[in-house]
Amino acid sequence: SKKEDSKMFDNESFGRIFGEIKPTLQKAGMSLTQIFEMEKKLRKAVEDVEPPKIALIGFTGVGKSSTINALFNAGREISDVKACTKEEAKIYGNIEEYTGAKGKVIVYDMPGLGEDIDADIKNMEIYNRILPLVDVVVWTFNAGDRAMTPMQQAIKTLDKEFGNGFVNKLIFAVNKADITAPGESAWNTTINMPSKEQMGNITEFEKYILEKVKRVLPKWEGTIVTYSAKRRYRLDVLMTNMIEAVPKERRWVLDKVADVADFTEFIDPQYKQFIMNQVKK
Repeated sequence: SKKEDSKMFDNESFGRIFGEIKPTLQKAGMSLTQIFEMEKKLRKAVEDVEPPKIALIGFTGVGKSSTINALFNAGREISDVKACTKEEAKIYGNIEEYTGAKGKVIVYDMPGLGEDIDADIKNMEIYNRILPLVDVVVWTFNAGDRAMTPMQQAIKTLDKEFGNGFVNKLIFAVNKADITAPGESAWNTTINMPSKEQMGNITEFEKYILEKVKRVLPKWEGTIVTYSAKRRYRLDVLMTNMIEAVPKERRWVLDKVADVADFTEFIDPQYKQFIMNQVKK
């Protein structure tokens, strides 16, 4: 499984795995020195792999930074955010390097497309440089935001330019599930989940997005995930779908640095154990 694949790259598991295969390698004629050298080279190869790269597309105010924080730092403050140099900014746009609890993540905050013809020409130069580099493309919305025409126009342009190199890495993420109509006051704070009415509206909004996407991108088979970075709701689902959108050979790179915030910390303490027991059942 992906979870097991990622665990094999931590120090403890790496050592245990080599301990288990040592007898087999020795029977094959390798000395302990050769086995040690092999382990050292493999560890270095893993350490030298480029960190995961994520392209975020969407309007401002959708909580991109809080989302990245919640996915890679388990709700803690971001320990280090390094903006790109001015030279890089001219070439690639807005780049930030997040040092999360389990490693580095490169995040490209992409300029919007489909709003202005002249700006699109300039911004497409940035897309042409970045999209071939990234592992996954996350198109972000705010819950209830129905301004889909710019998104549709941009998707048509990107599909024409990159084809499957864009389509296969694309997922849609809808933040701020907690403000879904009838509003934040409807959120069930006892179990840290949407109310029944909010859940119905979330489902309908996801159908609405899917309809708009399929109209311009009928071959897309990705996912739409509604979540809340603030409430830590469904962040695990978002991360799982991001990993699955990454090319197979790079999935472990994203998985090993994931440190998703735990939404159960916001469940009312007097009900938490009961709820967790029901989930286990």
